[in-house]
Parts: sequence; structure tokens; C-alpha cells
Amino acid sequence: MLDRDAAVAAWRQAEGHIYPSVMLNAALYQEYVAVVRGIAEELGDVRTEDDLVLAWHERRELAHEVIDRTAPSMGQIMNRDKVRDAAFCHRHREVTREQGKELAARRLEDAKRSGAEWVTLFDDVTPLGAHRLEMHVRSGRALHISTDLPLDGTRPTWSFEVVQLDPQDGAWLLDRAPLLKTQSFDRQDEWEARIQQARSSFGGDH
Repeated sequence: MLDRDAAVAAWRQAEGHIYPSVMLNAALYQEYVAVVRGIAEELGDVRTEDDLVLAWHERRELAHEVIDRTAPSMGQIMNRDKVRDAAFCHRHREVTREQGKELAARRLEDAKRSGAEWVTLFDDVTPLGAHRLEMHVRSGRALHISTDLPLDGTRPTWSFEVVQLDPQDGAWLLDRAPLLKTQSFDRQDEWEARIQQARSSFGGDH
């Protein structure tokens, strides 16, 4: 069985490497974005996470094909493996958004079956930040965790809130006020410590 977590980690690492490294060169940045999107479009027929991992192993030459066909002016200096993996990251984000409800439901069922205390229903990472939704399986209390990592050199910010989800299907109960309003932090260590406190405080049936 192919390792989905390892594949996603590799894709995110490639994306996180590429964009900051080319941001200062507008022309190169635009060409990278165009190639990444071109490769992702080639993956439009891949509709699930598992099929995307399989395609990653089977379609290793995809970046070469797209770059050779579109012939960007800076194609010769592009790291084609990194571009390919960044494109898989882009397509993975599209797939998870398209199938967000189905993925969350599947992850929740797996967590219930295995007796897990917490489950990550949603996890979206980009070079500019991330959003993650972790639910306490029995109570439906959830941590909505986010980071904002601007590429313009300004300070990053870290935030989280505690919300109530339906413990049956993980649906966000929009008519319920947050159990803990959004907390924002300038320091990552303080943010992580407060998340851990919230996980302990809200991770029970009381």
C-alpha cells in the first residue's frame, strides 16, 4: 500500500520550497505558477487522494511533458521534480476541497472504528498558511487552527478557536456560537501551548 502521508508531506515540502525561492523574481514566479497549474490541470482526471498518490508514482515525467510542451522561457532552470510535486500539492488541495465532506465523514468513521479520541477532519496547508480542524470524537468539540505566513516579510500570526460540530457527521453547527472565540498569537510556542491547554480543557464529555 502506498504511503499517502509521506506523499502529501513531500508535495507540501516542494511547494514550500519553490514559492518563497522565486517570489523576488516576478517573471520566474509567474512561469512557475503557470507550469504548476498546467501540471495540475493534467491531473484533473484524478479525483481521490489515493489515486493521486498512485499517479505520483506512475506519472513521474509529467513536469517534463508540460514544460516541453509549453516551453516557458526559464524552463531550463526549473527544478522539474519540485515543480511536479508542487503541482501534486495543488491538485491535492483541489481534491480535498472538492470532496471535503466525504473525506471528513470517512476520517470520522475511521476514528470511531479505531477508538481514537481526536480526529483531523480537515487539513489545508499552503505556502501562505494553513487551516486545520480537529474534532473530539465523542463530544464534537473542535479546534479550528490556522496560521498566516505572509511571504512579504511581515510577521506571521497564529490563531485558533473552539467550535461545536455535530459528533455524528462532523458538520459545523453554524447556529452555535464558538465555545472559545478566536485567539491570536505573535509567538508560535505560546500558540502551541494554548492549543494544548484547549485540547485538554475541551477534550472530554463534561
